[in-house]
Amino acid sequence: MKKAYINLVITTLLVAAMIAAIIYLMSNPLFTVSLFSTNYLNKTFVYQATTLVLSLLVVLITALQTKFQSVKLLSIRNIDGEVMPEPWIGITKKNKDTWKKGGLSLTIIISAVTALIIYFQVYRSGVIQTLTVPIFLLILLFALTNSFVEEVTFRHTFTSIVEYHNLSPYISKALSLITFGGAHYFGTPGKIPGVLLAGFLAWFLAKSIHETKGFFWAWLIHFIQDIIIMTALFLTLA
Repeated sequence: MKKAYINLVITTLLVAAMIAAIIYLMSNPLFTVSLFSTNYLNKTFVYQATTLVLSLLVVLITALQTKFQSVKLLSIRNIDGEVMPEPWIGITKKNKDTWKKGGLSLTIIISAVTALIIYFQVYRSGVIQTLTVPIFLLILLFALTNSFVEEVTFRHTFTSIVEYHNLSPYISKALSLITFGGAHYFGTPGKIPGVLLAGFLAWFLAKSIHETKGFFWAWLIHFIQDIIIMTALFLTLA
């Protein structure tokens, strides 16, 4: 048990270091490019490339902590599992579902809430760019890498340690909620609505990894949210 909590402390420090790196790299890119039509796209490319490398280091450290058992939780083939009751959000023993059946519905609901918040926080500032097919494909790539980086950092780390040491899933859900939700106060969406949405999303996606023993729903749901957010940012930033 002592080793389990030591690993939790190490992981929490690792996530804290990654948060610090993310915040720093957002405003202090390690290099610059002029490959794309807007400053936002060029900066995002640099940020994604840099944080992707860091996230692979996080995967390696977590793997070493768990004797590589954590790698199993990165599987995107595990898409099913029982959704455990959560009465406070309406999931009870009587109406509980499986991830394979209910995952898509939950994805749509979460995405609709994200889109609504993004509309009020971002779109109302005015659209100044035109979205083309090549640009949208680039945004899809950025959303794919960004969602991977953040899921590895904020979900896979904590859930892997908890699963490896047979601890309560509530530990990883809580740690993910606190770190991811707190980090989004200055993010997009931001302020209190951003913290609440990101915190719930963090808790929910950690739940999905525990219950499916895989990465599929966490990555997919986060990926779709990032498509919504990054598209809005492209359309409204120079």
